Amino acid sequence: MYAENAGTVDLIASEQSATVIAPGRYRVAHHRSVADISRDDWNALFTGHAENWDYFTAVERSRSEHFTYSAIAVYSGDRLIAAAPLFRLDYRLDMTLPESLRPIADTIARWAPRLLKMPVLGMGSPMTEECPIGIDGTLDDAGRQLAVKLLIDAMHAEAKAQGIKVLALKDVTDGDMKRYDATIQASGFARMASLPVATLPLPFDTIEGYLNTMTSRQRSDMRRKFKSAKGMDFEWRDDISDVHDEILALYRATRNNRKASYEAFDEVPEDYFRQVMAQSGGKARVLLCRIDGVLASFNLSLVEKDKVIGKFIGMDYSLARQNNLYFVNWMKMIEFCIENGIGELQTGQTTYAVKARMGCKLRRSWIYFKHSGLVLGALFRMIGPRISFEAADPELAGLGDKAVYLEQTEG
Repeated sequence: MYAENAGTVDLIASEQSATVIAPGRYRVAHHRSVADISRDDWNALFTGHAENWDYFTAVERSRSEHFTYSAIAVYSGDRLIAAAPLFRLDYRLDMTLPESLRPIADTIARWAPRLLKMPVLGMGSPMTEECPIGIDGTLDDAGRQLAVKLLIDAMHAEAKAQGIKVLALKDVTDGDMKRYDATIQASGFARMASLPVATLPLPFDTIEGYLNTMTSRQRSDMRRKFKSAKGMDFEWRDDISDVHDEILALYRATRNNRKASYEAFDEVPEDYFRQVMAQSGGKARVLLCRIDGVLASFNLSLVEKDKVIGKFIGMDYSLARQNNLYFVNWMKMIEFCIENGIGELQTGQTTYAVKARMGCKLRRSWIYFKHSGLVLGALFRMIGPRISFEAADPELAGLGDKAVYLEQTEG
């Protein structure tokens, strides 16, 4: 099945998977699930990452209503040298338009939905904030570029097998953009700014060290709000089986309170929290907060050696504001990081104004996209770079020059 062909790239398709036979000594496969790839081999490409084989298989088992998942992999002989998850969905192409143009897009969607909603095959995951492109660290730069090209070739082949014309790479990090931009764009992709990732550097030994980075007024305000924690009970968990339904209800309440909507990308499948907690091997942790015995908030995070990834927070809004729950959770997360010698708290792609006031910096992120059609492909390349998710997010747009971006180096 994996015979090499020195001159062409062939496609073998089945109901379950499609495999590309790559030139030379490499073979590239499309797998119907990350679980079809060796756990150890996958994790070797993502050393130290909490969003690893266990995480992606948990996401797959969460039963999304909007997404179907698979994976692509590059092999040299039997050795895995590159891999990435894939997702498929029907996507509204007007999601990046400014709010003022949404009524026009909604009208088009009602009368000619096929012009706006198209099937998309994407590299990455709707449940991560960075596109996970795993490359064997022993490869030189030329080898890494070839590995990325072969991954993209595999995605193209799978899109063709499914009759999908729109392809994307979701949330490519600034470092990967700088390293692989020429290779990706050579395959016909255009690039636009995605939502940046807010992150809080924590080079401090104490909470006071963090607070001292603020103005005196901000320090006083934070100390006042954090005093609310004295009447609360906190508990770190790696098992949520007895509180799962309560956590789900708190998350729904928080999601409904969001100012911006990204349709399918706002989805958290019903079984996501249970699956991730059960399969993470201790990397997923939940901070529970109770007030007078009532579960008032939860905070789900993935813990790495040098970084905590804040995934989701949920709050009871009848208790949240009067008890400063958001800020209490914030300070408890910082306390956890400092006590465990963790130097970075990744806080996501929402509520930028608040996070900027709390000292967060932003890491740029990029979306690559293309349409394989001749006419629409040219239109995508012309219009796409002129729009961005950054401009569509009201809080981020409102920050303007107050948004501080971190420089991210290659690789």
